[in-house]
Amino acid sequence: MRVERLETWSGPGQNEALSTTMRAIRADLVAFRTVQKQHGKQLDRLTADVAELKTDVAELKTDVAELKTDVAGMKLAIEEILRRVPAPPAG
Repeated sequence: MRVERLETWSGPGQNEALSTTMRAIRADLVAFRTVQKQHGKQLDRLTADVAELKTDVAELKTDVAELKTDVAGMKLAIEEILRRVPAPPAG
């Protein structure tokens, strides 16, 4: 490739400007890493919470299945009781 124009950064104050820019970039990186660590901790907490919720939902499903079985048994018992109760007197 052929270079048409070559710019250099060699004017007065250029080193200071680059140094200031590099300090600002480093400060931004420190802030970025701090936020990233916070997000990592939040993600860990959220992952633990989701795992706990999954366990709770599984327990609820078991409880609901048990409840359905109990209600079905109660229906059968009530049907049997009603079958044995004498009919009301006519008229």
